[in-house]
Amino acid sequence: MVRDYGAGLTVDELIGMSVWQIAHLTLPIGNVFRIVKSATEILSEANLESLILVELWEDGHSVWQDIQQHAPVVVTPTGQLIQKK
Repeated sequence: MVRDYGAGLTVDELIGMSVWQIAHLTLPIGNVFRIVKSATEILSEANLESLILVELWEDGHSVWQDIQQHAPVVVTPTGQLIQKK
């Protein structure tokens, strides 16, 4: 089921987008969009703008992936970056 959060944009549409692309969007109001926007700010500051959003967890974690190295990066609700190999 696709959920529309307003302004014609759904969370599902963010999956597969890069940090850079999401950072330049005006996202609707809502907790899930706030979490994504916060994660993009953290990743941008870490020069990881090419990562792709692959998962959003209900607890506020977001999972991003480097498509060249296939290495996941998790952004926690507290703003920590966890990079896996």
